[in-house]
Amino acid sequence: MSVALLVPGIGVLLAEEQPPAGTTYYIHPDGNDENSGTGNTPESAWRSIARANKAALKPGDRLLLAGGKTFSGNLVIAGPDKGSRDGKPPIVIGSFGDGRATIQAGLGTAVLARDRAGVEVQDLVCKGGDKTKNEGCGIAFVNTLRNNVRLNHLRIRNVEASGFGRKLELPKSETGLNEGFQSAQGAGIFVGGIAADRGKSGFEDVEIAGCVCHGNAYYGILITGFWDDHPARYANNHVHISDCKVFENSGDPLYHENHSGNGILVEDCDGGLVERCMAYENGALCNKAPGGPCGIWAASSNNVTIQCCESYNNRTGTAPDGDGFDLDGGSTNCILQYNYSHDNDGAGYLVYTYAGAPHPDQGNIVRYNISENDAVKGKAYGAIYVGNDGHGMSGVEIYNNTFIARKPVDAAVNIHGKNIAVAFRNNLILSASNIPLVKIDEDNDKLVFQGNLYWNDAAGFRISGKQTYASLDAWRQAGKELLKGKPLGLFADPKLDFSAKRGLFVLSSGSPAVDAGLDLKVNFGIEPGVRDFAGRKIQNGKGLFDLGALGRSE
Repeated sequence: MSVALLVPGIGVLLAEEQPPAGTTYYIHPDGNDENSGTGNTPESAWRSIARANKAALKPGDRLLLAGGKTFSGNLVIAGPDKGSRDGKPPIVIGSFGDGRATIQAGLGTAVLARDRAGVEVQDLVCKGGDKTKNEGCGIAFVNTLRNNVRLNHLRIRNVEASGFGRKLELPKSETGLNEGFQSAQGAGIFVGGIAADRGKSGFEDVEIAGCVCHGNAYYGILITGFWDDHPARYANNHVHISDCKVFENSGDPLYHENHSGNGILVEDCDGGLVERCMAYENGALCNKAPGGPCGIWAASSNNVTIQCCESYNNRTGTAPDGDGFDLDGGSTNCILQYNYSHDNDGAGYLVYTYAGAPHPDQGNIVRYNISENDAVKGKAYGAIYVGNDGHGMSGVEIYNNTFIARKPVDAAVNIHGKNIAVAFRNNLILSASNIPLVKIDEDNDKLVFQGNLYWNDAAGFRISGKQTYASLDAWRQAGKELLKGKPLGLFADPKLDFSAKRGLFVLSSGSPAVDAGLDLKVNFGIEPGVRDFAGRKIQNGKGLFDLGALGRSE
């Protein structure tokens, strides 16, 4: 018997009844490595992780550490049996008794599952010795297999990981890779392919839930694969990350090649969902790098949805970025929705592609999100930054968001680069003081603004860039805020009701934004979803839509 589970953004997964379990092994600090390991008392339990590493765990086996106790060492799950999930129960690593066991990993990885499918790790605290010297991760699922093999059914639940460091190091003999190719950047949780043939081996059917990753150098959580400039496939698919917290993952000030200090990054993945996660105070030590850190983001991926998350107070050092959310180079058909970004150094929402991105950026959606007080340090970013330094982007839809810029920034909405095909519709675009509402470096006829409400009560209507527009009428004369020749858009106070809960900027009953939205499906064939930021139906039953991320007050 099996039960079908529908996971938004991923599809249907099957939760199968488990066959009878195998052997359960126990580790207790008062145990003895000469024991059988099959009892949970000191008289029968093993004593050390080193002893557990000698056991050839098979599908259905369980390895449990005494809750509330601390164990030193580096647990490795490897062996000739790849543990395929096909009809087999998983290997389970966890705790027994009261509380969670702690693994003190020193300068290595707390739990490494190498080339194994069907593994579940749960209810552990993993601590690295020093994030500036550590060469490991809290939990690492690593696939070094050749010939584009995906290993399936991985679970990481209720794990805390901190103090892990600069890279995940594997002996050259285990990967077969040339010098310089046997390592990857470290993280609290790492899932990825480090294929011996530099191919797209990776993982599928991955769940990471209820985890806390903090105080690591590079990432809280990283999903990745071996880099390929022109990939024919993705290393990973069907990845679900939920209810996790990632914070104070600071970055590595000595690493200057690229970004470090990220909360959650999903890359090289086809089909993923990140939801109900929080990312804050990451990235402060990322220095002198061409790219900087982000709270929660996807890159080089297809069909990844990031929703119902909060990302705030993320930082950067001398590097750029420090963003709240990001759909970065090589992202296709990805969605940012129902998220709250605030007080980040960089953009609240970044939609960006770079030279050499491995996939064309197209079909991405940003909807029902809120940005407030972002671009604290990076003035050029604004509440949302859409940028092309590569081969362009197309089919990007940005609608029903609330963008609020109060900090001194170049504009609430900042658009950089040529060959950008993106549509802004039904958004609230608000700025304060003398901050422009929109800044455009290179305008084109595929850059669309329709049905948005703009407001600045101090400086009035202002669009900046190579050309400046000081009124909504002038903006229309430039070809914006028009639909079949009919004038659209509003310059008016949206009359927001500010809830006691931050981020809930609902429309008052007298707001000009009520019932002012375009019907996206009728006019453009866009399926706008069924709910707003707060989970309420997006229309009033008469086919009329409100502007912004939240509708009218109830």
